[in-house]
Amino acid sequence: MKRIQLDMTMNWKRAGLIALLSALPAVAAAQDYAVRLPQIDTTVALEKEGTVDLTIISGRIRVLGWDRQDVKISARIDRGYVKMDAGMSRVRLSVEGDRGRAGEAIFEVSVPRGSRVVMNSTSGDLFASGTRGEVNAESVSGDIDVSDVRRRLSAESVSGSQHIANVVGDVRSEAVSGRIEMENIAGDIEAETVSGRVVMLDIKSKFVKAGSVSGRVAFAGPIDPAGRYEFESHSGSIRLAVPENTGALLRVETFSGHVESDFPVTLQPNRSTQNRFEFQIGNGRARITAESFSGSINIIRGTSRDISGE
Repeated sequence: MKRIQLDMTMNWKRAGLIALLSALPAVAAAQDYAVRLPQIDTTVALEKEGTVDLTIISGRIRVLGWDRQDVKISARIDRGYVKMDAGMSRVRLSVEGDRGRAGEAIFEVSVPRGSRVVMNSTSGDLFASGTRGEVNAESVSGDIDVSDVRRRLSAESVSGSQHIANVVGDVRSEAVSGRIEMENIAGDIEAETVSGRVVMLDIKSKFVKAGSVSGRVAFAGPIDPAGRYEFESHSGSIRLAVPENTGALLRVETFSGHVESDFPVTLQPNRSTQNRFEFQIGNGRARITAESFSGSINIIRGTSRDISGE
């Protein structure tokens, strides 16, 4: 008899949770609310250009953009709880451990295009595509993969790799030992890593600043006449692939490495030393700086295909 009563009580609790989750979208339109469950599957309203904030310890976050003005959420954790705080301007998902320990979490989220997306993890991978709003992604040891952004993008990692593609907006990327790879970017770029490489393909920017301590730096794209481009590596090589009609003044410096150029070199008088020199290609309007202590510096006539496989 007691077992039957216990089963009935558990069934009522489950039914209550299901009813609560079913009612969440209707509540969201009127007021903020919060829930804490091992698994959440629901859809909530979000105002235009609202923020979706997602945080896990380990596992995976996957965000896709869609054409509805709602946030669709499928979130679960194998130990602990998923916490959701939802309002019309912001939806926040995070994890809470059971007795101080949180297991692997999986967040699958669809957001209105144009929303601001914030993703954070310790060892979990972060993925976002088609959101077309601002994206901020930070992970310690997980990989970051973001594409189809129409506003500012910021990515930070320690040992994870970063892949950033199809961005119309400024990009800021930082890593310690992970590699940074970018392609098809139209906006200012700042990219720095310590021991990983930085590879930038099909770049259409007026300002690029990229550097690595021990990794190589590679760039391919047109040079804007009013642009400024700065590349630096201590022990890694620097390789630049630019169109034949490029016009730029180049300032190149290396201590023990060598410099090669596919373009005819016209040295600037009184501006060159044994390890540092300036030369002009074309009309010399843009400004390009390349510095490497012991790595080679190579400037070629070419496109992304000439350096993408290196």
